[in-house]
Amino acid sequence: MDPQKIGSFIYELRKKNGMTQNELAQKLMVTSQAVSKWENGRGIPDIEMLKQISELFQVDLETLLNGEEKKQKKVDKKIFFVLGFIVFVGIVILFYFIFHNNQNFSFSDVVSSNDSFAIKGVAAYSNEQSSIFISDIVYLEEENTHEEYVSIDCLLYEADGNVERKIGESGTLESENVQSLNEFLRQIEFHIDSFEISCKNLSESTLYLAIHALTKEGKTETYIVPLELTSCTVH
Repeated sequence: MDPQKIGSFIYELRKKNGMTQNELAQKLMVTSQAVSKWENGRGIPDIEMLKQISELFQVDLETLLNGEEKKQKKVDKKIFFVLGFIVFVGIVILFYFIFHNNQNFSFSDVVSSNDSFAIKGVAAYSNEQSSIFISDIVYLEEENTHEEYVSIDCLLYEADGNVERKIGESGTLESENVQSLNEFLRQIEFHIDSFEISCKNLSESTLYLAIHALTKEGKTETYIVPLELTSCTVH
């Protein structure tokens, strides 16, 4: 999933249907700022909002998450006049593309099951591959602490039984000036595309974030944030 492509596609659909950002926002019952954020690739709608957008513009979820209309394979009319082996090979290739382009994907929100954190994300997965986009990580208890930090690391893990695997990381974010945890978390996004999954499919895995924050006193604080897949739909 590419936030820029999805945002550009929403923009094109809106323009094609003669809507302003305000008109689209009113139909979806969100702010025009939210629409602008999507169209500029600075965020992605949650799964329920994606469903509303797909229904409003009459496009399926897979097309919306791909950020473009499916390209149909052009078939040369002369193929129908080719005999024997060439016809057979052409039919085999055609069936391969039909099968390949119609994999059943499930789509789900990715949310935090830790009451101290709020997270927005979307997952798309089949038996063959998975894609995850996570953004808007917020520490909800910041008002109860006055801790300040100089750097932060955030890692995304997949666990399947006793098997644990790192599937994404933010890299170390540093600041010359001390910052709150949320000031650092606002800079973190995960966009993991087409990674292999260790279990049958992503819905059977356990995902979690490990956040390591270094205070100005040199102490490392670690937050473990379990993630859940909700609102699962199959296309």
